[in-house]
Amino acid sequence: MADLFPTDELLLHKSGEMTARRTFRYYSRKIFAAPNNRYYHEQRINAALMLNEKEPLQGAVADFFFGCWYDIPYDVKDIFARIQGRLHPQIEHAFHNCINKLDYIRHSSEFATRWSVLVTPSLNVQTHRLRISSDDAKEIARNITNELMSARDAADWNTIEQIEREFFAHCLACNDRLAFSIVWFRLGKSDWQFDEHWSDCQQQLEQTGSTSTKEILGSKPVKNTLSLDNKASA
Repeated sequence: MADLFPTDELLLHKSGEMTARRTFRYYSRKIFAAPNNRYYHEQRINAALMLNEKEPLQGAVADFFFGCWYDIPYDVKDIFARIQGRLHPQIEHAFHNCINKLDYIRHSSEFATRWSVLVTPSLNVQTHRLRISSDDAKEIARNITNELMSARDAADWNTIEQIEREFFAHCLACNDRLAFSIVWFRLGKSDWQFDEHWSDCQQQLEQTGSTSTKEILGSKPVKNTLSLDNKASA
């Protein structure tokens, strides 16, 4: 086999990631229709393992532990061995507790992500913040921007609506202001048409940020006139 130039390797990597993302979404639809089908869950986890982000894998595992709860204590050691080291340690520990029958995944779960189709994010924002590092946020922002731009080039408005809806749900559930700011800034440079859903999400994130600041500093007023879009362009 001929040696590949760095550019060729990059194109192959991107192609493989896009294929894995399409496979992931395909089995997401299958799981939504057949929540207890273990084969669908395993194929979806396989696709998630090919992605750089932690969120798709975490969302897929949470759905698996919820949909196939009756299998979890018995025959999941192989799957768990494959995902070890790919998630945050506290998340892996939580899933391990499920295997040991010390806990279980509920329909409303702090371990759900925007990629989950069976479980939904809980309102435990502090726990959600543990799931997102700055590296995760930047990776999420890069992928979301690329997906939205590709969908716009293809005039695939339904996909755009779906991606935006999932992204807003992620940002609000995880208070991911960084990812939102990066995507807002990059799309704005490409003349993206932001609708009221973007403005609503931005306002909710700013309100959440103000509330968090008050919780930390007490009742002392804090002057903050820098909005999310200004931060993104800084």
